Amino acid sequence: MNSLNSAVTRRTFGAIALSAAGALALSACGQGSPSASSSGASSSSGAGGTLTKITIGVLPITDVAPIYLGQKQGFFEKHGLELDIQIAESGAAILPAVTTGDYVIGYSNVVSLLIAKDKGLPIKVIHNGSSSTNKPGADVTEVAAKPAAGITAPKDLEGKKIAVNALNNFAEITIRSSVKKAGGDPSKLSFVELPYPQMPAALDRGDVDAAWTTEPFRTQILEAGGKVVASPMTDMAENFDSAFFFTSEQTLTEKADVIGMFRAALTEAFAYANANEDAFREIIQDYAKLTPELAEKVVMSKWNEKVNQEALTTLAAAAQEFGVISQAPDISGLLAES
Repeated sequence: MNSLNSAVTRRTFGAIALSAAGALALSACGQGSPSASSSGASSSSGAGGTLTKITIGVLPITDVAPIYLGQKQGFFEKHGLELDIQIAESGAAILPAVTTGDYVIGYSNVVSLLIAKDKGLPIKVIHNGSSSTNKPGADVTEVAAKPAAGITAPKDLEGKKIAVNALNNFAEITIRSSVKKAGGDPSKLSFVELPYPQMPAALDRGDVDAAWTTEPFRTQILEAGGKVVASPMTDMAENFDSAFFFTSEQTLTEKADVIGMFRAALTEAFAYANANEDAFREIIQDYAKLTPELAEKVVMSKWNEKVNQEALTTLAAAAQEFGVISQAPDISGLLAES
């Protein structure tokens, strides 16, 4: 990384990471530490010839199933790649690993990337990550609560404690937007930061009144008697994209061929995941450590190849309105040319 990008990263990382000490920490279910190579890429020999090995950072959630399905079906090998998959605690933890070159490619929610761009981090979105189902009450990421909390609709969230995986980020923007759309006061919400896996127990104990949660934790909460009380992504826009795969501007320039290979393989993996629900429900039992019973019940994401720029612009406007970013972002500048 050049000195300018390194300086930008040091100045701005604190504003987007969950904490300085924990930002690069990998979860216990990870597959090892980041590649020792400073570039995050190396070459290896496979049955089909020489493969380029790249390190990619993802989250242990069902949304990233196409990565594992693509690996299992040989799509990445077909395009000359061997994936070293690293499982991180959050998208905010993946960001610095990508900007420093430890990861060639990362996966993060859309707001973390908007914040990073707003703070001057040199990143580029290279492929869509996952999208809303467009079904209120049956979306991959929603707000759930126990009946005892007395919450049945977005407006009822006023004055309540809501668990979110990261403060001043994706959850807060979309939840505030839903409450405003329902005629409520988005300033009267109280957010508590909790990792997704801790949310079901926090609701059971009454530590929080509601939780913004994604699969498989969403279904776990519903199985324990919770109810969906808000569907913020469907409220925001149709065909709403919740996360993207991204790289650094330097990597995009220096490894354009590798990024092209990844895009081509992931597009095939998206198509396969959309068309093979049984394969999806089988693979999430492996990397996400779900029981067969839970894997059968979780909501399956949609994986749209193209980024919905109109929905992204709507989200960015909400992020600016609620003070998460300082100015309207250059959407076209965030997206790498395909």
